[in-house]
Amino acid sequence: MIENLNRYLFTMINAPANPGGAILAFARFSANWVIYIMAALLVLGWIRGGYQRRINLFAIGLSAALALALNFLIASVFYHPRPFEIGLGHQFVAHLAETSFPSDHATVLFAVAFSAIMAIGGRWGLLALVAALTVAWSRIYLGIHWPLDMLGSAMVAAIAVTVVQLALGQPVQRLAHHASAIYDRLIAALHLPARLFPPAGQS
Repeated sequence: MIENLNRYLFTMINAPANPGGAILAFARFSANWVIYIMAALLVLGWIRGGYQRRINLFAIGLSAALALALNFLIASVFYHPRPFEIGLGHQFVAHLAETSFPSDHATVLFAVAFSAIMAIGGRWGLLALVAALTVAWSRIYLGIHWPLDMLGSAMVAAIAVTVVQLALGQPVQRLAHHASAIYDRLIAALHLPARLFPPAGQS
C-alpha cells in the first residue's frame, strides 16, 4: 500500500521524457548546487557573525552532522532501490545505484532549515526551508529519489534537531563557546585582517 502510494506520487512529480530546458536546468542546479551554496552561507555566517550567531550556527552544523550520521545508520541496515534501478520514470542526472532512503541532500538541508527556524527564526529559517523543499522536489523530478525518501529525510532531520536543541542544549552551547574562542585565537595567530575576519568575542 505505502509502496504503491510512493510510486504513484513519484510518477506525478518525476519529469516527463522531454521536459522544458529551463525547468530541467533549474532542477539540476537545485539538486547539485544548493547544498554547497548553503554550506558556503553557513561558513560566511560564522566568519562574519557575532558571538550569538556563531552559537546558533554551531548548533545548526551539529544538527546536520547528526542527521547525516543517522542516515548512514539507516542505509547500513535498510536498502531501497532508486527509481531508475527498477526502470521506473525518467532519470536526468547520473547517480550510483545505492539505497535511496533517506536522501542525504534533503536530510542535511531539512536539518539546517529546522534548526535555523528554532535557533534563528524569521526569514532565514523560512528561506532555508524553501531551499530544502526545492531540493527535495528536484531530486524526485530528476528521477533519483522517491517522495517517501524526502518524508524520511524530514523525519530524520527533525529527530536530529530535537536531540541537539533539547537533549544536548547546554553541552552544545559550551562546545560552541570553545569553538568560537579557538577560531578567534587562530585568526589572531595567523594575523588575518580583522575587517574581513572580525573576532566575535565571548559575550
